[in-house]
Amino acid sequence: MADLFEGKWVLITGASSGLGEQFARQLAQRKANLIVTARSGDKLHALAAELRAAHAIATEVIALDLGEPGGAARLCHEVELLGHPVEHLISNAGFGTGGAFLDSDGARQGDMVRLNCEALTVLSHHFLRAMVTRGSGGVVHVASTASYQPAPYMSTYAATKAYVLSFSSGIGEELRGTGVHVMALCPGPVPTGFQQAAGVQIAGGQKRAILSAEVTVRRGIAAYQRNQAVYVPGAVNRLGTYAAKLAPRGMIVRMVGKMMKAKEPIA
Repeated sequence: MADLFEGKWVLITGASSGLGEQFARQLAQRKANLIVTARSGDKLHALAAELRAAHAIATEVIALDLGEPGGAARLCHEVELLGHPVEHLISNAGFGTGGAFLDSDGARQGDMVRLNCEALTVLSHHFLRAMVTRGSGGVVHVASTASYQPAPYMSTYAATKAYVLSFSSGIGEELRGTGVHVMALCPGPVPTGFQQAAGVQIAGGQKRAILSAEVTVRRGIAAYQRNQAVYVPGAVNRLGTYAAKLAPRGMIVRMVGKMMKAKEPIA
């Protein structure tokens, strides 16, 4: 039986590092053809060349900033120029920032909403149309366990990921019966460059919830193949999302706020 990804074109955003790079590596092993995109052209070209040589697949590189105004529309245009039918979209690009909202750079907060929410929405609207016409394919939106509750001192980030979870679940239901699948992948703490870029550390209380990028992606791909609508990797992370649903919202917000405020900033 052929693999779901074998011979198919997969578009991966934020593919130069972290979860995005792991998606590229693991899908290349499954003989998927890849269109990888991120800001870092040098890293993308090196990754694409490595995977092309190792797995005898086709690769394409599009270096651009999805967080810039109109970035998502430009990516859609660039992909269309390549002429490859995108069967699967891995919408992974995103970032977060830590610290008090009023002490932050307001423009940077707006950039976060544009990348984490707007870009993902534009890409989904564009590529899902063709998938529905073909009656196959799908989208993985990378959300977070932060989707499940507000997170003081990372308020904008958690809000954007709540959007991703809600949006994915909504359009996934709209597409029921079309042959096209949408899944929200909600990882807990994964040691990548995300923490350094956000200026935060993984809290001591989250240590038992840590999963590697390799394990997170491997389990996420398996869940996507099972047609799960939402997947939270790791038993500890799943337990945390259940607690967030059941406990009073005000109590959860205060607990998370204390945890986030107590974190020492990264030097």
